[in-house]
Amino acid sequence: MRRRTGREIDEEALSLRDTGLTYSAVARSLEIRRAVDAHSAFLRALRQRHGDERAKLAQREVARLDELETRIRTRDAADPTKMERRLVALSKLREPLVD
Repeated sequence: MRRRTGREIDEEALSLRDTGLTYSAVARSLEIRRAVDAHSAFLRALRQRHGDERAKLAQREVARLDELETRIRTRDAADPTKMERRLVALSKLREPLVD
């Protein structure tokens, strides 16, 4: 079995994330150690896109993050400390998407 290049992994991460998989699921699928590494791979592939394609991919990612925020606010409403910690982490996922 041939070893995948970093660029191939990045492209696969973008594709898998765009199907709606979590970063943890993307990492498991690509045999990457951590979800944060899958997120980095996604962002590298996103940066290689330009124009409308990049904008559409970023919009879909923002929509997924908006859904996650809604779930966090609903699920963790009874634990404001946990909710705040998760919302801070979520904001770090959003930052690179803003040009």
